[in-house]
Amino acid sequence: MMPPKPKHWVLLLYLVVFWGFAFGLIAMALEVFHPVALVWGRLTLGAIVMGCVLFYKRLALPRDPLWLLRLLVLSVTGNVLPFVLIAWAEQHVASGEVGLLMALMPITTLVMGHYLLTHERFTRQRMMGVFLGLAGVALLLGDDWWVYGGELRLSGQLVTLLATFCYAANGIYAKRLPVIDPVVLSAGSLAVGSVLLFAPAMWLQDWTQAYALSSAWFALFILGTMATGVATWVYFIVVGEVGPGFLSTINYLIPGVAFLVGITVLGETAGWPQYTALLLVLSGVWLIQPRHTKVTV
Repeated sequence: MMPPKPKHWVLLLYLVVFWGFAFGLIAMALEVFHPVALVWGRLTLGAIVMGCVLFYKRLALPRDPLWLLRLLVLSVTGNVLPFVLIAWAEQHVASGEVGLLMALMPITTLVMGHYLLTHERFTRQRMMGVFLGLAGVALLLGDDWWVYGGELRLSGQLVTLLATFCYAANGIYAKRLPVIDPVVLSAGSLAVGSVLLFAPAMWLQDWTQAYALSSAWFALFILGTMATGVATWVYFIVVGEVGPGFLSTINYLIPGVAFLVGITVLGETAGWPQYTALLLVLSGVWLIQPRHTKVTV
């Protein structure tokens, strides 16, 4: 792996911005789209982008039935379920708070990986990080359980937490797979998700009202192309050239961006519980990051 160059910092900034803004874009698109239709559009646009990358790199999707089954599992756990759960949650919970709750994902991955992977182990520092993260989530869950936008807010919060478990399970499953080009893996999982959700999206979406708001279509387009398709390609470029450790900072930058976008762009309100939870969760995520010591010879 090469040391990070200026272009890698630019690519990192791209991921932070578009993945941070994704929660706000979802909220905008939900003004017109059903959550399932929104996710189908997002996956379809992302699959088109990654399909172009696949063609550019002269790669092809696997045809082996076993790999198709693996792509199905990856798509359901890493795309279909978490995307739908997050979109549904944002009907009941502010987008910034959903983004903040999603910061629990690396903590969830650490806890699950401790029992399912041989190289993920608790240390005293990591245990403190898990405690702080859970304390932040508990603060959010205990604050004003009953209403946000006229709906049961707690249900949206719990569904968001369920999405973090989906992502964690997806990451652990992906680490157990045989080696394959990550572009193939990504393009295949996005395409499978698009196929899976086509019929439900067509059935659940009221297409007669879908053209009422151009901003929702714009939000969906940016979400699918820039925040899903291009961002996935950028992610694999950075991981392939400088390694996944370089990306560890996005785990606490993206939730912060999502939280700020919700307040400053969408006009969402936040009080001391949200700000305190932000500090607790992001501190917890910082503590669980692997620490590398410099070795001299």
